[in-house]
Amino acid sequence: MGADRAAFVGIEQVGRDVGTSVTGDGAQVHGGSGHQINGGLTFILTESGEIHRRTSQRTLTADQLARLKDRFIEPPGYWQAKSKLGESSRTVLLSGKPGSGRRSTALMLLYNSATPDAQFRELPVETDEEEKDSLDPESVQPGERLLLDMSAEERPEKFRSVQAKLESLRGAVVVNEGALVVVLPPDPDHLLLPEFSRLHVPIGRPSGKAVLDKCLKVDHVEFAEQDLDHENLKEHLADAALRDLDRLCQRILEAKHANSSGGFADWVERACEAFAKHGKQVAGQIRDSSAPQRAIVLAAAMLKDSHADSVQAAAKSLLTRLEYPEEEKHVLERDGLDDVLRSVKVVPNNSRKVAFDAISYENAVRNHFWANFPELRDSLRDWVGDCVGALDLADDDCDRLVVRFAEQARRAGRINDLCVLAEQWTKQADRQRRPPRSARWAAAALAHGLGQMSSPSAAGDIRKKIYEWAAQPSLTVHLAQVLVSVCAEVMAETHPDQAVVRLRLLASHNAQEVAGAATSAVSNLAQDNRFYRRFLWWMNSWLTQQSRTSDADLFLATSDPQRLLDTSSRSAALITNRTVQRQLVVGWRVVFMREVDGWLERVEEWLVASRAGEPGSLLLNVLVESTEGELAKLGALHVSSRDWAAAGPDGEERAVRQRTYRELARKIDAAQGLQLSDVKGTGRC
Repeated sequence: MGADRAAFVGIEQVGRDVGTSVTGDGAQVHGGSGHQINGGLTFILTESGEIHRRTSQRTLTADQLARLKDRFIEPPGYWQAKSKLGESSRTVLLSGKPGSGRRSTALMLLYNSATPDAQFRELPVETDEEEKDSLDPESVQPGERLLLDMSAEERPEKFRSVQAKLESLRGAVVVNEGALVVVLPPDPDHLLLPEFSRLHVPIGRPSGKAVLDKCLKVDHVEFAEQDLDHENLKEHLADAALRDLDRLCQRILEAKHANSSGGFADWVERACEAFAKHGKQVAGQIRDSSAPQRAIVLAAAMLKDSHADSVQAAAKSLLTRLEYPEEEKHVLERDGLDDVLRSVKVVPNNSRKVAFDAISYENAVRNHFWANFPELRDSLRDWVGDCVGALDLADDDCDRLVVRFAEQARRAGRINDLCVLAEQWTKQADRQRRPPRSARWAAAALAHGLGQMSSPSAAGDIRKKIYEWAAQPSLTVHLAQVLVSVCAEVMAETHPDQAVVRLRLLASHNAQEVAGAATSAVSNLAQDNRFYRRFLWWMNSWLTQQSRTSDADLFLATSDPQRLLDTSSRSAALITNRTVQRQLVVGWRVVFMREVDGWLERVEEWLVASRAGEPGSLLLNVLVESTEGELAKLGALHVSSRDWAAAGPDGEERAVRQRTYRELARKIDAAQGLQLSDVKGTGRC
């Protein structure tokens, strides 16, 4: 496979030579306007909560796949699965133990089989009320690479119902020369139907040593091969889940950055200590600490690398939230802030930025509080909400809080807490004309819930909640605007179908600014031909089965004739595809029937574009066919084209327009079974 082959993921073509994605507490440099959020995602947030990619739109998935490819070690069974995927069935079902890299293997199988114009799409197991079945064979586009991850599915009846639909889906994949990888739950043999058993390939865990070796080399950590025989690494390399090996690699990298003069053995010891001992150390420290000390420890863990003053303010806010009585001592009688911090192993640097004296200690602190104080989880969520929405924290401090809270919400199985905060941070808008400052973090919270670090089921819960919100025409304006941005810039990354369903609902919002933003978002997404094909498929279904008033507006907004004639990224213009023509006819039929605002201007654009030779003439065919031969609609089309032709700015332009008008008039007459007798084209007989 050539190194210059482009990877197509989500809905946009992205070059293979992409930068490294940043996860966890890492940071990238951002020198432009707006505000950057990291932590498994990288994007710029505006004051209103709008999301913009740091680089070109929809590159995150390419970053993920590029990072994964650099670190990927083929597990036992990989080549058998690759061979199976390359057979006429174009389908493989993967299974394996948790931690063996099942999902990563599925992604690499799809990535390595992709053609230059392929699209990657993940099929959700669950669909919402107004969504079509995600396994509908008619939804499959040419060359698509499809992933269905059922690794966390525990309901046998659901697994059986999915299998009942797989055969027809698989047939569509074959016809469209695509590829389908299904990730099965552990030990699926007793659930598999006989016809799918031959497509099943179990995979094993790849060599832990090989995985760590490759990860360290990609991250430019210097070591000798024999260094991986370090005693502290043996247990990890023998049976640790691959995600834990990736975290171990990151800890080694952190240890190197903290002490670059030390050797590999020292970095390994510090990294393994972070894995093995910090949990017990934190438990002991918390057990021996007072409530105010516990508050300062947690605040420091949530705000590592923030200013000491921010940590103190957050700790005080936590005690207030928990209704802890204020200290009676006068402030001048209390210990100074630095003494308080050092008493809990927190060390401010020369810039007053705080950190613990052991690498990754803050991770263990956060994990300890969320794991050991379940009765405080609601209060901790509300505390984070207070810090971002009410405290005068710096933007960077709020970023860190959102990223780290999102991590704990995922770990504790409380992904909905991100939705609670997003709603809370946008409610302030009810009392303000302009978006609240915290709207940007409402977008960040939802984006992290949908991001690469969330499990498929957790991300599905976020999508479901966004659907419920989007279906409310009176949803608060600022929350609705955040949803528009999140759907267009994050959800569309890997779930374009779900994104467009929710944007369609938001296009029906009572507030014009929300409806307009949703319509513009769909129009922008539709600039990509692959997304536009899927959008037409959806629109055809909506207009014929469960139409909303706004659907015709959405259709009209996306019906740019230049998009239909463009051949810069494909061998033939979209308008030459007969299925596309039929779908456009359905859309224009509704536009003419409802006399949608702006239809005349769009018709005139189509008339101008129809000059582009034979493909352009097909635009006129669509307009005429969409009238269904009704005299009133044909008359309106005829009059509008006649007036347009007569309104040319000069004689030369009017002559060109007259030729277009006469061609359309011939097609209109042909639709009525008439013959044109007006040779000069000044009128019709």
